Amino acid sequence: MTASTWTTTLGRWTRVAVRRGFLWPTIAVVAVLLLSPLLSTSTELKWTLWLAFGILALSLTLVWGISGIFSFGQNAFFGIGGYTFAVAAFNIYPATGETLSALLIAACVAALFTALLGYVTFYGRVGDVYLAIVTLAVTLILYTVMSSTAGPEYRIGKAYLGGFNGMPSVPGIAFGTGELGYGGLFAFAVCLAGALYIFARFLLTGQYGQILAGIRENEMRMELLGYNVRFHKLGIFLVGGAIAGIGGGLFTAWGTFINPSVFSLQQAALVVIWVMVGGRGSLVGAFVGVAVVQWISDQADKIVAQQTPLILGIMLLAMVLAFPGGIVPAITRWLDRTWNSSKRKLDTIDVAPTPTPRTDTKPESENEGTPLPSGHIMAHHLGKRFGGSVALDDVTLEFGQHNIHAIVGPNGAGKSTLFGLISGQHKVTKGDVELNGLDVTRMPTHQRARHGLGIKLQVPSIFLGLSVQQNIALALNAPRKYKRTRPPATTVFAMIGLLEKKHEAASNLSHGEQQWLEIGMLIAQNPSVMLFDEPAAGMTQEERKRTVELIKKLSIHHTVIVVEHDMAFVRALGAPVVMLYRGNVFRHGSFDELSNDNDVRNIYLGRKRGA
Repeated sequence: MTASTWTTTLGRWTRVAVRRGFLWPTIAVVAVLLLSPLLSTSTELKWTLWLAFGILALSLTLVWGISGIFSFGQNAFFGIGGYTFAVAAFNIYPATGETLSALLIAACVAALFTALLGYVTFYGRVGDVYLAIVTLAVTLILYTVMSSTAGPEYRIGKAYLGGFNGMPSVPGIAFGTGELGYGGLFAFAVCLAGALYIFARFLLTGQYGQILAGIRENEMRMELLGYNVRFHKLGIFLVGGAIAGIGGGLFTAWGTFINPSVFSLQQAALVVIWVMVGGRGSLVGAFVGVAVVQWISDQADKIVAQQTPLILGIMLLAMVLAFPGGIVPAITRWLDRTWNSSKRKLDTIDVAPTPTPRTDTKPESENEGTPLPSGHIMAHHLGKRFGGSVALDDVTLEFGQHNIHAIVGPNGAGKSTLFGLISGQHKVTKGDVELNGLDVTRMPTHQRARHGLGIKLQVPSIFLGLSVQQNIALALNAPRKYKRTRPPATTVFAMIGLLEKKHEAASNLSHGEQQWLEIGMLIAQNPSVMLFDEPAAGMTQEERKRTVELIKKLSIHHTVIVVEHDMAFVRALGAPVVMLYRGNVFRHGSFDELSNDNDVRNIYLGRKRGA
């Protein structure tokens, strides 16, 4: 390889490292290592402890700040990692002279425990609030259990658990040539924290990071797009547990000691405080939060002995009021405002727009004259009960053949329930659902989406905290098992009229624009069957006309089923109409046939049947 080739390759890797945030952490690690000889032993010990706590805070940032999974017992995995390291080190070090394998074992055991707990909670459909309670309960259970292991019979190999007194004289970090000194341990902690930070950045700067952001913003929409939400939540929960376990192992190696206090309620709350102070969604904030809180604790103890919690609480309250989103996000916003202001004044640098998400081949619009295979969906004797109330009873319907189908009915007729049963949001009480010849009655929501089913909900279901472009990107990149070419992002933006707003946050859009954004996500998903639940709600008259035109255009390549209350909208569709009433199919036919039916008119006017 020539020198110019090396230079080109190095430049390309450098650009990738800068874009994904790998370069500056590496520079920071090298800088700290170069300055470490100037630090005192006490400072090295203090910073090593803070780095161990920072790794724990980093794990909660990934799980809670990034993914929206609030774990109030992250210190449980930290403690499991610490105890596992101690047990493994006592048994491995005398034979091998190293303890790196013990640190690896600590990560694996913590990850395994996290995986078991996560599987039970996520696949058991435990809500977020209950998950926080469960993780806290597990922490307190571990505290009680480990405090009760004081007898000589509580040992694993050569390691005695020690009960409340803990496990003293634990071997520190060793590479086979003896345990590291204070300076060596600090250097190891810096490199370890830097490596874990870069690993976390690697996860979040790719497509997986967008998936986690989508789950944090709107789990239901992610499932309706075809993402296996429970699997991804379990995955990041496991990663967070493994990182916390590594932090626990480093903590034990630092102090050569561990006891059940790592499972205490105070420690559990402290982890949350670290993350909140530094900034929930900031990886750097995990370490900054630890440094700030621990420094305040140290200084408070010097000012008023035995009153550290009181002073710490007052200072933290003031800090949270001053920086509600955390220190690092507040500084980042200030720097962004300063930079943007300077950039507008100088007006010398043009920043390239965010690249459009990559898509497959040509858009279907180029071949509109040749209809693609559309979807086919059937409901056989479908029924749904909510407790003692019958929402749907023995409904049999069939939709397909490149057409638009409209479903109408008064409030409470069962229209949204029918869509919920078809899409998998509700479990079927009786009957079955068939999608493109496949029985999907017991299939979870995300699997139905992967097989070609898409839905636009009655209330716009989008990712409010993400940009318009990120919303569309999640739909374009959603997993699927059907063979249909997805349109380019630019085509989607043009169809929904949001091209000029693609970089804006979805939360800044008007209600009608949010409706269009959700329709755009459905277009990007490109399923064979499209369900529209009241697509015209909240739109202007002009927007409704555009929606009718768009639905007619989509019906060339898709089976489109529309639930709508606006009769003028239904008339404009020119589609066959099914009317539901009291959970049953009451009438079906053309719009004119139903509008001229006296029974139908009486129902909509609130009159009694047969009056």
